[in-house]
Amino acid sequence: MHRPAVPDAYIEEVAERTDFAVDDVRIGLRVLHDAVQDRLVEQYRRARDASTPNHLLTDGADAAWFAFAFADLRSELEAAGYEMDADLLAAVAAVNMTVFQEVHDRTVSFPRDLADAGDTPFFYPIYVEKPDWWREAETSTLRSLLGLLESGSSPAAALDAWAVETAGADPDEWAAVRGVEPDRVRSNAAAAPDPAPEAADGLRAEARDGVPDGPYDPETDRLFVPTTDQLAAVREADDADDNGDGTGAAGDRGTAEHGERRDDLAGDETTAAADPDPDGSVDPDPDASADPDPDRLAEIDPADLRSGDVEAADLPEYAVQGDDDDDDPDADDGGRFIDGADVFDRTGDRDRNDDAGDR
Repeated sequence: MHRPAVPDAYIEEVAERTDFAVDDVRIGLRVLHDAVQDRLVEQYRRARDASTPNHLLTDGADAAWFAFAFADLRSELEAAGYEMDADLLAAVAAVNMTVFQEVHDRTVSFPRDLADAGDTPFFYPIYVEKPDWWREAETSTLRSLLGLLESGSSPAAALDAWAVETAGADPDEWAAVRGVEPDRVRSNAAAAPDPAPEAADGLRAEARDGVPDGPYDPETDRLFVPTTDQLAAVREADDADDNGDGTGAAGDRGTAEHGERRDDLAGDETTAAADPDPDGSVDPDPDASADPDPDRLAEIDPADLRSGDVEAADLPEYAVQGDDDDDDPDADDGGRFIDGADVFDRTGDRDRNDDAGDR
């Protein structure tokens, strides 16, 4: 867990004015920081709650400062499961105040009615470093918005789509925040493109009704995992071929005599399955005789996939045979770029057109 970086000089200055050792004050700083940080979600919720005073003083990329009355600090410690002597807590709060004023050149002000309502003489600024999981969530949010923008959404439409579809905001409430009609928000959310910028060239979720008959589509140069409907049709055709009647399982079964022959055949197979080793000739170790390639994937030529000679029947449900170019060690591994996180620069500047009026 990250700890607040407070210069020793400020800790020593406060410790000198109290009965506490420098190490005691330093430990107290860590405990208070962790208590407030443990409830960081609650801190931001309170800051955005119109029914309570906004106690968020400054908000940066890596840390934030919140204002607390002394009684609130004791409540924060208790809510997070910590305990601290009241005099030590006062010393720790004084260190935070000193750093806020001396290092950040700020202080805290508040209206008189707030002081009267809380019966407090003043508020202490408390430093909180944002944990890794919080920054990752912020980065993920920004990456989602960038994906929508790169997919063609306007800034306003991208924000509406993210707020409604991803964050789960109520369209009517979000429209009130944006100052637009709810129908506009719903329209932007419904029309949002795929937010994943890699979807155009990498892995994609395809609509089932758009899957070609074969596993390879030469027009898009893409391979498709066979659908369950395609595989069911293939199994149905195979059953018909095995029975020698030229019909599928859903077709005309023929005469009653033919049905009886099918039942007899099924009965023979059931008997064989119940006693697969009537003469004791099967190896008792099943792994010793297991077929290492039961689906004959090794026999499929990748060139046949591209030419369309291989149908869905030749591929199992769990695999699609690709083309591995072992002769070219520098070949790109399928050209797939999935994550995109490595190129995200948190500090980089991205020029965006002002979306004022783009509602």
